[in-house]
Amino acid sequence: MRQLQSLAESAAPKGPFDTKPIDAFILGMFWRCVRLHRAATALLETSLPEECTIIARSLFEESLHLQELADTPADRDALILKWAKKSIHEKRGLIKDAQSLGLEVDPQPIFRALDDQQRDLDEYLRRHPVGKLRPFLSVRAAAVRYGRKDCYWTYAWSHEAVHGSDAAWLFARRRVASDTVALFARTDDPALLIGFAAFAARSLAEAVQAVCSIFGWSPPGDLRKLAEQIDQAAEGAVCNRKDR
Repeated sequence: MRQLQSLAESAAPKGPFDTKPIDAFILGMFWRCVRLHRAATALLETSLPEECTIIARSLFEESLHLQELADTPADRDALILKWAKKSIHEKRGLIKDAQSLGLEVDPQPIFRALDDQQRDLDEYLRRHPVGKLRPFLSVRAAAVRYGRKDCYWTYAWSHEAVHGSDAAWLFARRRVASDTVALFARTDDPALLIGFAAFAARSLAEAVQAVCSIFGWSPPGDLRKLAEQIDQAAEGAVCNRKDR
């Protein structure tokens, strides 16, 4: 996974480059994928695959957004501007929450800054009409469209790891005697570790391929091959587990 991380980081230009102002949002999505993969790797290296999925869940979502942006160039601005406007709305909500809790005494400077951001987006839309703004596909619909149904169940289960239902203990609780159930602080099952590594690696590889397509960058030559090798290792680990 560390080799994959290095390949992903090498895909982007090393210095400034010219692009549209709103493309900064797309670049932010890409680098968030890179950061999330790094965090997921660190958790796997300490035998915490369930916690890895908390991070990889967001990586999966973000990579699907990038795939949709790459797949629909005619709608790219409509998608990203809808997302940007929603982000401003959500930031307003955060500041209002802080104010209601007494954590932000004077929110007006922040609100004015958000107003400026909103005006900038509106001005961009005035100069560059894109038609009706539209949201990204749902995660499920995007997973189906982009051939990632095999990862969707892991994504769905990751909600339990995030929100802490009893399903979060699916892998780390085992019966060790007829009358004894143990809860484990780490999960060392190789099949699980490699399987969740493949889940994160596939998302990063798809994110890199998508952003390279969007900006015309050359994708790292070994990226796809390495992600496929991790997938094959995961399949092999599952087969070995079944054979025990």
